Amino acid sequence: MTKVVAAIGLWVSFCFMFSFIIYAQDKEPAATYISPEGIRFQSYSTKWSPDKLRGLYEILIQCEHGEELNQLTQVTLYPEKSVGKSGYRVGYYSIKNKSIELYEVDSVPLERTFIHEYGHHFTYYWLQKKEGIYPAQLTPNSQWSQIRQLDGFPIRWSGSTLPYSHKWDPEEIMAEDYVLLFGIDSRPMPERPSGVVNWLRHENDYIPSVLSIPSVRRYWQSAAGLPIKQPLKMPVLQQWELVKDETSQELEQLRIVFSSAAASEQQQVMYGIHIIGFGEQGGLPASITTGLESEGRKMIETNLDISPLRKELQTFYIHIQIWALEPISKQIMYTPYYINWFSYDPDSNTMKPMTLPLDKQGLRSMLKSEGMDNWPLVLMYLNGKPFNAIRKYSENGVDYIPLRLFSEGDDVNNSLNNGDDKPLDVQFQQHSVQVQMNQDNVWIDGKSVKLNRSIKKDGNGAGRTS
Repeated sequence: MTKVVAAIGLWVSFCFMFSFIIYAQDKEPAATYISPEGIRFQSYSTKWSPDKLRGLYEILIQCEHGEELNQLTQVTLYPEKSVGKSGYRVGYYSIKNKSIELYEVDSVPLERTFIHEYGHHFTYYWLQKKEGIYPAQLTPNSQWSQIRQLDGFPIRWSGSTLPYSHKWDPEEIMAEDYVLLFGIDSRPMPERPSGVVNWLRHENDYIPSVLSIPSVRRYWQSAAGLPIKQPLKMPVLQQWELVKDETSQELEQLRIVFSSAAASEQQQVMYGIHIIGFGEQGGLPASITTGLESEGRKMIETNLDISPLRKELQTFYIHIQIWALEPISKQIMYTPYYINWFSYDPDSNTMKPMTLPLDKQGLRSMLKSEGMDNWPLVLMYLNGKPFNAIRKYSENGVDYIPLRLFSEGDDVNNSLNNGDDKPLDVQFQQHSVQVQMNQDNVWIDGKSVKLNRSIKKDGNGAGRTS
C-alpha cells in the first residue's frame, strides 16, 4: 500500500510539473518589453509592468558588455519556484536558447541574480570565441583555468567524479567573476561608505579573489573589446593597535592604518570597514562596521569603537575586512576572507596576526566533505603584516611561490617568457625590483638581495622563487 501511495505521489508531482510547463508556455505574459536590441523581457507576474521590465533592461545595459548582448534573446520572469541540480534556484541560463529565466520574482530581489545569469551568457559566448570550448568543457589546463589560479581546489572540472557543488563549478565561478568585474550596477550604489560592506561579494570565499588577479579582467576585456581600466589596489593593513578612549581612558579603540585602494591621486574612494569578533569559547559573534571616504593614494587611518567586542566576548579573535568602491569607474575591491585574522591577547592588550582559523570556524570538515583535503593557499607576510595568500609549490623539499605575488601592473610571467637571459623590471610596494630567470639574487632599489634558490620556471612558463 505504501509503495502504491508513493507511486501516486510521484505521478501527481510529475503531472503538476508537466502542467506548469504547459501553463508557462500557453499563458500569455502579464507584461512585455522589447529592448532596442530586440531582447524580449516578459513577466508572468502581474506585479511587473512594462516599465519595471524596462528598468531591468536598463540595469543590464549599465553593466559592461560587448557584441554578446545582441545574442541574448529573452528574459522571462516567473512568480513560482524552480528546482535545479543544486536545489531551489532563482535564476537559470539556457545556452541552447540564449535566454534567461528568473523565479520567485515577487518575493526575492532579482537584480543581482539577473546579472549573474547574464554573466553566464557573457562567459559562455566569449570563452567559446577565445578557447573554442564552453565552461562545462574546462579542464585545469585551459587558458582561463591557468589565469584564474584554481589549481589545488576541488573545482568540478570536465570529467570530475566529485558530486555537484554550485560554488565549485567553474561555470558559476565565471558568472560570479563577471558580477564583480563588470556588473556592479546589479545593485543600487550605497548612499554611505559603511554601506559598501558586504554590498557585493563572490559566492566562493575560499578561492583566490578575482579582484586581486588583474589578468582575469584583461582576459575578458581583450576578448570582448571592453574598455581598459586601471584596477583598484588591494588595501593592505599597515598598522593596528589598541588605544585608550579619550573620554574614558580605557582600551576601547582599535586604530588601524591601511593602504589606499585608489589607482590614481584623482580617485575618490568609499571605504567600509567590518570587524567581527568570535569568542574563543563559542557563542554568537559580535561585529562593528564603519565607513569613510578618501581621495588619492595616501594611507587611510581610522579608529573603531571595539567596546561591544570587549563587553560581549571575554577572550576572542577577530577578522578585519576592508571594502572599497570607486563609483565613477564602477570598480569594487575588498580584502579576501582568508586574510586579516588576528588573535587578541588580554594580558598584553595586543593583537597578533593569525592564519585562517579553519578548525575554529568549523571549515576544515566542511571543505573536506566538498573534496578539499587541505586548503592550498599559504598566508604571506610582508614586514610582519598580512599581505596576501598564494598557492605554493614544492619541489625536492623546497617551497616556491609565484613571482606574480610581487608584481604590479602587467603579468610578470608574460614578460619573463620573452627570454631567460633578459632582466625584468617590476614595481612592487613603491620599490623598483629587477629579477632574472635562473639567478639567485634580485636587485631592490639598486641593492642586490640574495635568494635561497634561483628563480625558475614551472611547466607552464610561470616564474617562481623560493
